Amino acid sequence: MSARHHVESYRFWDIVKLWSREELEAEEIIARALAKGVVQDGLQLHSVDPRWVNAKDGSLEFRGYPYVGYVARPGAVPVVLKAESLEHLLSIVRRGRPPSRRKLTDDFIFRNEFRRWLLETKQPLPTFWFSQS
Repeated sequence: MSARHHVESYRFWDIVKLWSREELEAEEIIARALAKGVVQDGLQLHSVDPRWVNAKDGSLEFRGYPYVGYVARPGAVPVVLKAESLEHLLSIVRRGRPPSRRKLTDDFIFRNEFRRWLLETKQPLPTFWFSQS
């Protein structure tokens, strides 16, 4: 098993790059699929690690960015996203704007949430993150 299979989270664009290479698909196509997953299907994208949000020592630092809570489906757990990231994802899905690396550079997805989304949407697990056993 590769060390990649033990990585807890990847940034949005790292997933795009690795998955597009594996699927031999354009990065824009993969980025659009992930954006749709976040906006409509409930794939959880994070700008802030949820463990920091709930930290009892007050160590959460927002660094001056405006943040929003987002839920794609009623009853789901909200995620904390930069307002700019959410706005960009919505423009990709709803207005067909091209995905931007710069606007989604720090946002990340946890492995278990990515797996859940893939299984819910009946997509095969990519080998870059999940071993073939």
